[in-house]
Amino acid sequence: MEATANEPITLTYPKAPLTKRVIAFFIDAIMIFTLALGLFWVSRLLVENTDWYRGAFETYVEVSSSSRLYVYKETEDNLVQIDTYAKGTFTSDDQKVSYLESRIYYFYVDDPIGIFEPGEGKRIYDAEKVGANAYKQADGSPYFALNSSGEPQSIVSSNALLGFYEQATISAIEYLNRSESYVNAKRTLSQTINLLLIPLSLAISFALFELLFPLLFFRRGYKTIGMAVFHLALLTGEAVVPRFRTFLFRFLFMLVVELLASLMTFGVPLFVTIGMMFIRKDGQALHDFLFGTYMVDGSDQSIYFSRQEYLDLQEQARGTSKRPYLTSWYKDPDMLPPREIHPEDEDKK
Repeated sequence: MEATANEPITLTYPKAPLTKRVIAFFIDAIMIFTLALGLFWVSRLLVENTDWYRGAFETYVEVSSSSRLYVYKETEDNLVQIDTYAKGTFTSDDQKVSYLESRIYYFYVDDPIGIFEPGEGKRIYDAEKVGANAYKQADGSPYFALNSSGEPQSIVSSNALLGFYEQATISAIEYLNRSESYVNAKRTLSQTINLLLIPLSLAISFALFELLFPLLFFRRGYKTIGMAVFHLALLTGEAVVPRFRTFLFRFLFMLVVELLASLMTFGVPLFVTIGMMFIRKDGQALHDFLFGTYMVDGSDQSIYFSRQEYLDLQEQARGTSKRPYLTSWYKDPDMLPPREIHPEDEDKK
């Protein structure tokens, strides 16, 4: 095809097959999350050795252990809820029930961390056993009844009674949140992990595979590794490679909205963009729709940075029996040695 600078040029690229896009997506996702997991593990090791994190963790362990609702395992450097600890430590149901009763009773009645008014803890615990708001079995029958002394007494087997102590443990831990030092330490640990290390690890990994790799190795079509495997490419509506600014803003939208915001919204933005890929005829995901880009199959067609590049290549090939062939994989968009046109291809010139 011959064209001048003022004549329209028609370039046709097949829409990227959905199957290839999905597999490419999973290839990229696996690499991103694998690297993010490694980064998270390393960063957590570093953070756990800082004074402020160790101080918060020691406070959290001290208050939790003092409450008798947790057991601290030094070998694992981890806290275990008493109901979980009882299941893994004792063999008989009687032992489990006796252990849990003593621990929860101590939390409410002895009040080791000072979170209840005098007598309040015992009233709360008794109300969980008997009364209108007492915990019930699955069939609605009670676990306890008042004895002749007016104290709650179990009226079911030890095996059935374990169901009560599972609920009572959860309730007691909720009251533990009355401790300001416990809440502050827990918040520090949670925010460090959930709001700093996890998002940061994902962001770094995502930037490496979705921004740096396409820029450094697959700039002709801004291909990720998954896209490169299937010869997919990113183009604008003018059938050329997007400008860097467009690609950068597209990446930032993917990072902030579709990745990081999905962590806070149970994946809603991510589900929306994946759904658009399946629903729209042109296969545009949300980020492609907003920035005017398209995913195409570049297996049988060269990818161009501009209209002028296409015209220059046509000018070079004009009047010869050979045509230029572009590389879409690495380095600069230099010309490879011309490729011979076979007789059966003459009608395609």
